[in-house]
Amino acid sequence: MKWDNKKLYKALCFATKKHKNQQLKHPKDVPYSAHLCAVLTNAIKYASELKEDINWDLLVCSALLHDTIEDTETTYEEILSEFSKDVADAVLSLTKNNDIPHNNRIKDSIDRIKKQPKEVAIVKMSDRLFNMHIRIPFWSEEKSREYAEEAKLICDELGYACEPLRVELKNYIKNY
Repeated sequence: MKWDNKKLYKALCFATKKHKNQQLKHPKDVPYSAHLCAVLTNAIKYASELKEDINWDLLVCSALLHDTIEDTETTYEEILSEFSKDVADAVLSLTKNNDIPHNNRIKDSIDRIKKQPKEVAIVKMSDRLFNMHIRIPFWSEEKSREYAEEAKLICDELGYACEPLRVELKNYIKNY
């Protein structure tokens, strides 16, 4: 594993500032940056199990920045100017498009992720793995079921990028 610590630190600081007033849905009163760090550690853990080359800078930066466009006022152009085109493109592909119908957003994002390097798919699966670790207690049964169905789609469509992560996510879905 080899990534540029300056790039990782820059992405961590950028994302933490952008999400500074946000908290996890559950448990409450936990800064959103905990989610970003968990996605990062999941992505590193599973990517390190692969026997192929990994673009570690792309993996760590996109893991930390994956929600900045979707959940903050950050733009693609801002990420492009602060980081690189490959990182900005990765983050954009991980961002749901609010201009299309809700039920098409995850499939659209998956289609865009599939056009990116495998590291981006690893980030998406790592994100969903973290989000599947517990049920949100105030979600309806229907919302929880839909979320698990989305997770299955993510697993089925992006699992090619990292078999160990695909297996782990599949287990979480089964037990959700």
